[in-house]
Amino acid sequence: MINVIGRKDRAPIRTCLGCRQRRAQQKLWRFALDNSGCVIKDFRGMHDGRHAYCCQADSCLQRFFKNKKGLSRAFRQQVLGFDEGLQGLFGSEQ
Repeated sequence: MINVIGRKDRAPIRTCLGCRQRRAQQKLWRFALDNSGCVIKDFRGMHDGRHAYCCQADSCLQRFFKNKKGLSRAFRQQVLGFDEGLQGLFGSEQ
């Protein structure tokens, strides 16, 4: 039996791919990759597998979408594009 005395429950920490700052997972938006290789929003946590996280700031989102190489590294497979709903939602040029 493992002794867990003194252990504090902490929120998971994730890194924003836009600004590279570490934050609590609840404060970041979550993105997943669908079967066709497109980045989709996963705010409810419905998709399994690897995810990428980004702050809700416009500047972070713009850097997040411009960095396809970083996204491919985060998902460990090639990112082919972005979901059409993301373009209108964030207003970023992709």
